[in-house]
Amino acid sequence: MRILVASTYTIPAYSGGWTTPLDLFGDEHRVMYVVRNFERGTHTIEGVKCVGTGSSMSPWPRAERFRSAYFQNQFEKTLTKQFSLFNADFVLCLDPNAGYAAANAGLPYAMRFHSPAEEDVTTEKFKKLLDDSVFCISGPTTFIPGVEVIPHNQDLSRFNYRENNSAQKAILLTSINRFREPDLFIEGVMLSKKISGDIVGTGIDRKRIASLCRATGNRVRCLPPVPRLKVPALLNNYQIGVATVKKVPVHYQMKVNGYMASGLFTLSKPWTHIAIEAPELVRTFTTARELADQLDFLNENWLETLETRRQARDWINKHYSVEIPRKRFREILNEKFSS
Repeated sequence: MRILVASTYTIPAYSGGWTTPLDLFGDEHRVMYVVRNFERGTHTIEGVKCVGTGSSMSPWPRAERFRSAYFQNQFEKTLTKQFSLFNADFVLCLDPNAGYAAANAGLPYAMRFHSPAEEDVTTEKFKKLLDDSVFCISGPTTFIPGVEVIPHNQDLSRFNYRENNSAQKAILLTSINRFREPDLFIEGVMLSKKISGDIVGTGIDRKRIASLCRATGNRVRCLPPVPRLKVPALLNNYQIGVATVKKVPVHYQMKVNGYMASGLFTLSKPWTHIAIEAPELVRTFTTARELADQLDFLNENWLETLETRRQARDWINKHYSVEIPRKRFREILNEKFSS
């Protein structure tokens, strides 16, 4: 099928709203993107056409109340134009803003919520958005009554499993913001005896975290973000993968899947999905001191973790294969587009 993906916030090549849909589609569908908050114009990124509408998040001092409505209208116009030019079968919308734009344009649309809905899901407006869609699915961190959850699994065949003889370097692959706790990673690495660490990603706190890293004498570095197709090669430079996040009931962190598929040993918070689903495959921490202790343990007992790392690779490939959501996605498309 020809699928036009619409998103408000996706960062092409880098964010989950780019990675998980493209991994889900594989080579089975033709796809292009329209992204509201991306550089205006037509771009080709990783072989995928992407049209940005150039929306600005900056306030308009003399017309702030019109800003959002103006850019939403531009988003809608661009969707309408690109839907026709691409000869799309439907628009797959990754957030409510995208859904409302497609609905107002009268385009056939489906909802695939990549992250939690941005509004009260009990409103009539939101209920109508769901009711008028061709189908609705959501990811593992988004729970909307009546909406089916399909995992945001990556294509793990892209990752190269590697066995190293020692553990010297840790990585935090993350969105750099306070919720993801990059400060805790920095403190934990600095409290450890020998481990060095890198933070890799984009985010609103990147400038602050980069400054903190420079103060460590580059024992902890804040490195530029890496596009999804280069993440597998990046991970092969490390032995330990860290997943930090503030406490929530259960939090799905896609980075963990890549860590395990690549042969890294994963350290995570106890509420990260992997610590709940397969606790024997990870070691957990809640404080910087505990993280440092776990880093030291791996550094001193690395070869003893080999069997766990192999089991983690096998487990993640079995339970988080992209073929799991692909199978269900095919079924949904066959049900909704039988012709």
